[in-house]
Amino acid sequence: MPRTPCTPFPADCGLIPVFGRSGRPQPGKALETAVLVELLRREAELGYVRTAEGFEVDFLARFPGREDQLIQVCSQLDDPATRDREVRGLIAAATEHPQAQLILLTLTPESARDVPPPVRVVDAAVWFLGSGRET
Repeated sequence: MPRTPCTPFPADCGLIPVFGRSGRPQPGKALETAVLVELLRREAELGYVRTAEGFEVDFLARFPGREDQLIQVCSQLDDPATRDREVRGLIAAATEHPQAQLILLTLTPESARDVPPPVRVVDAAVWFLGSGRET
């Protein structure tokens, strides 16, 4: 899988203040880091996607013998602009990875209104508790 430069992730969510010194809570960064660690634990081959249009997808996860997954991670989907940006990236990346599942992981699945299929909104807590086979 070709490597694309991306934002570094701390090895532990507790190190996030070292990377971002704003002093504000960063639940989005913490969730992305936790998802990264869990995907590695599930032995996924990981990449990052930047589409031809310039949209980004957090993870392209490949598992031996299973369907690829394009995964966006967003702690909250309350803001329509944020929700649209996350979905737009997945839909655009699907043209380059047509066999991949499109997954939007969030802490607030109840706020994921008007997310079109084939994007699947998944409660991050449920995803973490699962084996990974259901996503």
